[in-house]
Amino acid sequence: MQRDELNRKVTEELKHIPHIKGDLQQNFFRSRYSGMRRHDLSLPPVVPAKDSLLKAIETLRKDKPDFLTIYDREFFRI
Repeated sequence: MQRDELNRKVTEELKHIPHIKGDLQQNFFRSRYSGMRRHDLSLPPVVPAKDSLLKAIETLRKDKPDFLTIYDREFFRI
């Protein structure tokens, strides 16, 4: 996947993980998802968004097991 296409796709998907002013954990979650998703989209075969999201949640919960993520469950099909 070309860089421009990758950036557009990740930007579009991040619309389904809200940015919450002042919520550092939620915003770190968005950042973690963005990094995971960019990595996953660069690998063949392309990993579904749901899998990238679940990996991002898993890595965050290692340090903060009680962290509640906010995201569009319908979009990610969870």
